[in-house]
Amino acid sequence: MKKWFIYFLLCTYLTSFSEVRQLVKMPRLVEHFISHKMANHDMSIYAFIKMHYIDEQIVDSDYKQDMKLPFKTHDFSNSIVNLNIPPESPSLNILQQSIYVDRSTHFSHSEKYYPSVFSKIWEPPKI
Repeated sequence: MKKWFIYFLLCTYLTSFSEVRQLVKMPRLVEHFISHKMANHDMSIYAFIKMHYIDEQIVDSDYKQDMKLPFKTHDFSNSIVNLNIPPESPSLNILQQSIYVDRSTHFSHSEKYYPSVFSKIWEPPKI
């Protein structure tokens, strides 16, 4: 059972995410070559491949059939488009902790900065 499940996942991956699904179109290539061979008996496989893949493509009566051949067109069924729209006015909100700084030019003596206990211990000598 595990083996079949692995085969299933492998086939799913190869047919959806790569160009391996172009190999499914190989019978169309053979049919198209046979139709060209019936119209022109002297056409070789090399001439057929050169006409359809190497030479410049000419829009003729069987152009639609030519485009159905393998590796003629790319399938973009799994392409992803991301649309990123920037905001109209970008804003940056940063929370800052404000620190109180007293910028006043007035200085006064305050007990909380210079307690009176220390003033009694460190008194200058009296003259």
